Amino acid sequence: MSQPDLLFLARLGIVYGLVFWVGGIAHLAFAAIPQLATLENRIERTRLMGGVMKRYNPIAWTAIPILITATTYTALHTSGTSSTTILILATLYTAALLDFLHSFILGPRAATGNTNTRTLALAVARVETALALALPLLIAVLL
Repeated sequence: MSQPDLLFLARLGIVYGLVFWVGGIAHLAFAAIPQLATLENRIERTRLMGGVMKRYNPIAWTAIPILITATTYTALHTSGTSSTTILILATLYTAALLDFLHSFILGPRAATGNTNTRTLALAVARVETALALALPLLIAVLL
């Protein structure tokens, strides 16, 4: 397969990853979570959020490795190891790491009702969301 073909596939992977992972985060942050927050019953709110995340996480965790691989390939083949490339990749890797921490460790522990863990999970989710929402603009530099 030629270099232009590989770059095209990588760019396609970037679009896929951004749409399904970052788009999902945007939907959760600006639509689903605020709507669930209107429920007064914390147990019902936690149950519904758990159901949403059980459906969203497999989609997100299919898109994340594709986005990481495609962005890394594109960055290294178009920009090398410039400071901009390093910033973009560091932002991507950090957002993915925070998503993993939130999705598989803090989120499930927070669902048990531990107030300290819920506070930490919320803080991690906010930083993750900010980084993830910056990714489309940052990655656009590579395209």
